[in-house]
Amino acid sequence: MSASTESLLKSFCNYVYYAGAGNFWSENIHHESIGYKMYSFISFAIYVTMILLENMAAIFGNFPEVEKKSAIMFSAIHDIIIIKMFVMLYHKNSIKKLNYEMSFVMKDIEEESVMRKQKRKVLWGITFYVITVYLSLIAYGVESFRKVLVEGTPFYTVVTYLPTYHDDSLAASVFRVFFYVTWLYMMLPMIAADCMPIIHVIIMAYKFITLCHHYEKIRIAFERNILVLTNEAATQILKEGCIAGIKMHQKLKFLVEEIHRVFGIIMSLQVCESSAVAVLLLLRLALSSHLNLTNAFMTYTFVGSLFFLLALNLWNAGEITYQASLLSDSMFFCGWHLCNMDKQSHKDIRRLVLVGCAQAQKPLILKAFGIQDLSYNTFVSVARMTYSIFAVFYQRRE
Repeated sequence: MSASTESLLKSFCNYVYYAGAGNFWSENIHHESIGYKMYSFISFAIYVTMILLENMAAIFGNFPEVEKKSAIMFSAIHDIIIIKMFVMLYHKNSIKKLNYEMSFVMKDIEEESVMRKQKRKVLWGITFYVITVYLSLIAYGVESFRKVLVEGTPFYTVVTYLPTYHDDSLAASVFRVFFYVTWLYMMLPMIAADCMPIIHVIIMAYKFITLCHHYEKIRIAFERNILVLTNEAATQILKEGCIAGIKMHQKLKFLVEEIHRVFGIIMSLQVCESSAVAVLLLLRLALSSHLNLTNAFMTYTFVGSLFFLLALNLWNAGEITYQASLLSDSMFFCGWHLCNMDKQSHKDIRRLVLVGCAQAQKPLILKAFGIQDLSYNTFVSVARMTYSIFAVFYQRRE
């Protein structure tokens, strides 16, 4: 399979379609038939019903301490998850247009080696995230099943208002298992909502890398042309390359703004979800006198998946800022200084380069809720804050 941006986005849109979220590709490669729309509606109706019952359990439920804390935590997590899903669906047409624009901008100058690195980064990142998520969910199921066998408690993974805690009927057990399976299946569109912005910011970072390579290529071509062509002819070719690069840069800036507009809420909610839930889980770890193997594994994998998802968002958003900051140097060293500046027509390229460099020097920064930078520093700050809270409560327990 090709490693191009178009094939990468199309493959992910295939996954989103089979997860039940619909066709997000610009073309109608997957027909949303009446049967498919019913399947999507029923799936999301079940998700919303389960989350509603989780919220009722957190507010009104009469459960033991462990189950009550789980109800509060998961109701908050799943509330954020369902919001992210509906935000993605709300911007469906905008995402389709964005996918089309990102697939074809700079398509003619994409380099196979760069595209392979881009694809590898996307695949490894998403695959590792999916593995950590499902390891955590399976650990929750194993721990609940162990408690059923050893302690005789009801089978609980997600804690819902109905069935009640003391209801040990067969129907209640079936519903609890059904909600666990629903939770496993709900992760498919949830992963789609989480990874949609991640894929787009990774692609944009590599777009800027490709644009830097474009300026390096026109410099090399100019140095070669000036030996075999007249200075005027070589300068004209260089000028055309610079104009094309400036136009591509303007297009990339527009696409970054669109990514921020469409996915800004999802990425901002992810910062809140990962940091807040990680604190809750680590507090649970710090305040527990004893954790068995499955419980500890469950907690560590859950915290790990949250931090890894946060890292995917913040690192790759920060990578856009970093790669965009390198563009002005690539523009400046494109070879314009070797042109014959005696002619007025050749002085135009100097103005073009200066204008392009000035535009490229403006920091390109994505922000959470328009306030907090999405960057490497933010990830480090969140990780330090989380660990500090954990350390304080752990010392108090000691």
